[in-house]
Amino acid sequence: MSRVLLFSRILGFEENHIREIERRREQRYVPGKVFPLQATIDVDGEPRSAKIMDLSPGGAGLRVAGPAYTRGSLAKLHLMIDDSWVEFACTIAHVRILPSGCRLGLTAGFASFDEKKAYLQLLQPIAIGSVFRVTPPEEVRQLDPGMHKLVFTGRPGTELNVWRQTDDAGPFHSLHWQMDDYIVQATVGAEMQVYSRKYMIAPTRAKASGPAYRKLPADVQAEISRLFRWTMLNLPKDVPADVRTFVQGF
Repeated sequence: MSRVLLFSRILGFEENHIREIERRREQRYVPGKVFPLQATIDVDGEPRSAKIMDLSPGGAGLRVAGPAYTRGSLAKLHLMIDDSWVEFACTIAHVRILPSGCRLGLTAGFASFDEKKAYLQLLQPIAIGSVFRVTPPEEVRQLDPGMHKLVFTGRPGTELNVWRQTDDAGPFHSLHWQMDDYIVQATVGAEMQVYSRKYMIAPTRAKASGPAYRKLPADVQAEISRLFRWTMLNLPKDVPADVRTFVQGF
């Protein structure tokens, strides 16, 4: 396992971007039930597994079984997913006793800018995915004969389009996800395609049928794919269950 920046090539997170995120310090995001992020809280050298209730740029909400904790206590929060992890110091700001354990509110105390950046990059798939909402059907233009388009929008610059065959109950056909310059397209039975507008080829008169892209470096493609897949694992209940299952299958 290693502590690394998960999206160092596609999410630069310079200091001015970090400051913009921190303006939403109290905004809480709820991880999707299928998102495999694990948490451990360590107080006085006694680590305990915890259930993540929500995460924010400034801390976390956890549910922990076992003995109660004391408000104001210092702790370490360890977050792990796949073979990567982030760990940082925090303070227990709130404690609510439950029948089996307690609910904790943690305030982060990052030791360095790099530590803060690593955590905020880990937060992004949750922050992006959890705020997607359904666009009302009457606002969606149906331009493809034989296809029914569904649109889901989230934070500015992010959109998920899903096509079903024939009507809104037909079999799923394809999807198009875009976040800023990054694009993922997928069709049932075909390999997922990953693009970046930063690698777009300037159109010519001879080729005006649609955008063309240069091949992405392998590490950039891997990060876009990971961001897409993890974002889909954090879609909220506002997105229908069958749509979630479809987009999470790529």
